[in-house]
Amino acid sequence: MTAAGPAHDAVFGADPTHVRWFTERIVTSLGGADPTRVLDIGCGDGSLLVRLAEAMPRSSFLGVDLSEGNIAAATAAISRSPDRGRIAVVRDDYMTLDPGRFDLIVASSSLQGIDASSEQLAAKIARDAAADGRLIHVTPYRCFYNMALNAVRAGLRQARGTATDRMILSVARILHPGQPDARLRERVDYMYLVLRHYEDGLRDALHARGFHLVATEPAPHTSLGQPKHRLAVMSAPSRA
Repeated sequence: MTAAGPAHDAVFGADPTHVRWFTERIVTSLGGADPTRVLDIGCGDGSLLVRLAEAMPRSSFLGVDLSEGNIAAATAAISRSPDRGRIAVVRDDYMTLDPGRFDLIVASSSLQGIDASSEQLAAKIARDAAADGRLIHVTPYRCFYNMALNAVRAGLRQARGTATDRMILSVARILHPGQPDARLRERVDYMYLVLRHYEDGLRDALHARGFHLVATEPAPHTSLGQPKHRLAVMSAPSRA
C-alpha cells in the first residue's frame, strides 16, 4: 500500500483469484504488445508483479509500497521467480518517488488510500506515464454502498482499539468461514482504511491532464466489508 494505508509493517496477501483476473484484463487490454517499463503502485506481496512478468517476457517491472512487511514478502516471492532479474521493488511513498516514465502503470485497490488530493495524484501519475502509455487500475467507485461503508470505516477508525479489532475479526470469521485465520487477520487493518479517492473522481482529474478512458468494467466483489471496485483502462496523452 501507499500513504494512508495499513500499518507500515503490515503484510497484505493478495487474493490469487483477483491477481489472475487482473492479469488477464491487463494483458488483454494491451493486445499482446509488451510495454518496456511497468510500474505497480501499492505492489503488496508482489503477486501481480510475478504474474505480469510471466505474461510479459520483454518488460521490466518496478513495484512500490510503503509497508516494510509487504516489501519483504514481495522480495521473497520475486527471488523464487525465474523472471527475478526483471523485477524490482522499493519501499517508498509513491507521491515522493521519482522513478522516471513508464509505458504501463497498474494499481490494484491501492490508489484510494493515497494521502493526496485527486488532482495531486493525477498530476503525479501524469508525470510518470510515458507518451501514449496506459494506466490500468482497480479502484472503488462512487456509489451509495461505498459511501455507506466509508462512513462505517471512519467511525471504526475513530474508535479503534483491541475491542474493535476483535469485533472485526469475529465478523470476518462468520462471513468467510473457509478463509485461513491468518488471512483474515491481515485484513483487519483495511476496515479502518477510509477511501480518499473514487475511480470516477480520479478519471475526471486525469481527463483534465489529457488522459482518455479506453474501457471500464466492474471488478469482482467478494466481501461485504470490501468496497465495490471498477477496473478502468486509461491512455496517457501523446507528448509534443
